[in-house]
Amino acid sequence: MKRLLGAFAIIALSALPALPAHADTDPDAYMNEVAGHLGDTGVWVDPDVKELTFSEVATLDAAAKSASAPIRIAVIPAAKFDMAWEGEEIADQLYDRVGVEGVYGVLVDANSQSAGRGFHAVQRADHGPTYKVGSAVDEAVDCCAPDYEPMLERFIQRAQVVDKPFYVDAAPYAGGLAGVIGLWYGLTAWGARRTRRQDEKAHLKVTKPLLDEEIIALSQQVSALPTVSDPQQSKLSKDVLDTVEKARHRLDEAKGDKDIEAVTTLLGSARYGMVCLDAVRAGKPIPEPTAPCFFDPRHGPSTAEVEWKPEDGAARAVDVCAACKERDEAGEEPQIRMVKGWQLSTPYWEHAEDLAAYVDGYWSQGDGRVWWFPDSDFRRRSEQMRSRWRARRPGARFSRFSSDVGSSVGDWAASSNSSSSDGDSWSSGRSRRSSWSSRTRSSGGGSSRRSSRRSGGSRGF
Repeated sequence: MKRLLGAFAIIALSALPALPAHADTDPDAYMNEVAGHLGDTGVWVDPDVKELTFSEVATLDAAAKSASAPIRIAVIPAAKFDMAWEGEEIADQLYDRVGVEGVYGVLVDANSQSAGRGFHAVQRADHGPTYKVGSAVDEAVDCCAPDYEPMLERFIQRAQVVDKPFYVDAAPYAGGLAGVIGLWYGLTAWGARRTRRQDEKAHLKVTKPLLDEEIIALSQQVSALPTVSDPQQSKLSKDVLDTVEKARHRLDEAKGDKDIEAVTTLLGSARYGMVCLDAVRAGKPIPEPTAPCFFDPRHGPSTAEVEWKPEDGAARAVDVCAACKERDEAGEEPQIRMVKGWQLSTPYWEHAEDLAAYVDGYWSQGDGRVWWFPDSDFRRRSEQMRSRWRARRPGARFSRFSSDVGSSVGDWAASSNSSSSDGDSWSSGRSRRSSWSSRTRSSGGGSSRRSSRRSGGSRGF
């Protein structure tokens, strides 16, 4: 899958007007920090950046996650960066630290082009397709600069377009070959769908008992609500009850991950409705929706944040409900949602494949926006599962085949040129020392080997 999909990352650096660079700024340390947020697909925004609204970030995040290849986007201020590198090398520095082949881009924000404002991107990969990164940079700047949201949206759209070799486009016109390809395509697509359905049936076997239990408990809680004459309270009670019933019917007809995700989204909405109802009864304003309690989504929306460190992991900030916040302040262990595996019960986030849709639904706001799930290992393993599904698709397999053929032709041509050069050197009686390759990385992060440059572009605006 790494050959085909390669990682995309777009980094937007935003400087506050008239804010001088700090003398103690360490570009290497900050670039390492930025790279630490680029291990998963989606969008990460530095808290100091104010150029993008929450809804714009959510839209870009959804676009990155739904792209045909993994895309990584970070938005960071230039005040923390100090323009230590120029042009495409800025993107290369992030690639060096992340260590994943793909497309890396940097959107640098300054007061003017002379101050460093520009858009730079590069693709680094030894194998796999070549993407139209250079033209994507040009189109993004030409169409939308200096507005960040449309620029990033256009770049995401264009940077995943494969720069196909001529034989890929010519193949469909070969009559007999087209028939063979069509048969192969159909069989491959059928096999990919069949394998995915088997996986999703296994997921449903794990999650359906959990959701049955949650729906029963929530239904009992709703049924216990007192009858009131207040119109607003009556409407909220009815909405909660209707939402729980929708979740029940959807679970009864569930066949795969989309149904699981829909059920947990509905249950999360019902629990938020209960919180709104409690607020109205107490004469308080209706609260804004928040992410579920990390320790157990059944606890309802979160109300606070605590520092939590698992046994074999790093400390992290997680959103929790009021009860879990009180337990943390009292020094007590959190009440974690446990799920039984083959032999032992373990926290639900350790069941990344089986409960990927379960978590996606709870951490979805139902309108395309999502909350950030704080366990990086869960996100990584979930994405690996989805990447495995994408890799089985006929389009992905055919792209890998085309890439392999193209790489073989390129290697043969390079070998021929090398042999010719060696012959010239021998006949003239001179020895030639090979120069350092651009594949050697220039500074910190990642491994000591830099993959070949496949495509790139740099534009000021």
